Amino acid sequence: MGESVLDFDARLRTLSNAAILVTIGVLALVFLRPVIEPFIIAVFIFFLLAPGAHWLKDRGVPIFPAYALVVTAMAGIITLGGWWLYQDFSNFSETIPDHVERVQDLMADWEGRKILGVTITFVGLEDAVTGDAANALLLSIFGEIGSFVTLMFTVFIFLIFIILEAETLPKRLAAAYPAATNEKLAEMVQDIGKGVNKYVVVKTIVSLGTAFVTGVLLYATGVPGWFLWSALTFVMNYVPYIGSLFALLPPVVLAFLTLDPTTAIVLTAILVANQQLWGQFIENKMFGSSLDISPVVLLLVTAFWFWLWGITGMVLAVPMAVIAKIVLGNIEATRPISILLSERPPDVEEE
Repeated sequence: MGESVLDFDARLRTLSNAAILVTIGVLALVFLRPVIEPFIIAVFIFFLLAPGAHWLKDRGVPIFPAYALVVTAMAGIITLGGWWLYQDFSNFSETIPDHVERVQDLMADWEGRKILGVTITFVGLEDAVTGDAANALLLSIFGEIGSFVTLMFTVFIFLIFIILEAETLPKRLAAAYPAATNEKLAEMVQDIGKGVNKYVVVKTIVSLGTAFVTGVLLYATGVPGWFLWSALTFVMNYVPYIGSLFALLPPVVLAFLTLDPTTAIVLTAILVANQQLWGQFIENKMFGSSLDISPVVLLLVTAFWFWLWGITGMVLAVPMAVIAKIVLGNIEATRPISILLSERPPDVEEE
């Protein structure tokens, strides 16, 4: 009886401490976002660049020049892609009045029609589909692009310091902690590195493949803003389950506005098939195994991070969930929570 009470007290203390830490963590993420957000992005970019740097190192290039080469290559790709994206976005913005007029004509044509006894009406939507509303949306998007450029500059600064720290951190950990503690900590850090690195690299390859095919299809059929929508596909593909579907909406709508119905339907079917091929088949083959996180948990985590940091939070949601699950699984008191977050129970995994 006494042991049961002690166990209950210990678990209650653990839950209380966890609740306090989670509350402090959420408050920190909300109020310290300008500092924490670029740092986390820089960490994930580091995981993405590390394999390339170590590949160069294995071929005789010193580690810091190797990182300098991959960072320079990444900066060049981002700069070229940003310039191309700006040009495509500018060209697309010039065609927006025509698309707005086309939507207004369709609304006027379908107003009052009945389908299966339901009368179609667009009352209340007229003010949302106007040239002024489209211009306001464009201005907000340009403002977001400016904020993104500023954010990436901060990310670059953090990335430089993370690269400098990454090579000396293991030695400092070995000197700071006893052998047993250091071994367990090193194992946990290694698991986190492998899990996040695998996710970031594979997801980036899959996102690039999906975006490339999408861009080729849109360019070949003449859908305006093809590079803009392929870039949106690349970014949103990091959002689990729903991101790729949201990325399909703008090009599909434009396809039905600018192409004949048959071509638009065929293009939509091919775009959906392309996303399913990369997302369901190729990605699963490259991962080799699931992330072992419950789909419901992933959706909840994604919604939570969207509430915190918007689109950026949705992109970072899965890697953060992977890290949290690994950390919880390596701490005895929180291991049951890690099991609850899993997609499969441990006995099924072992089989």
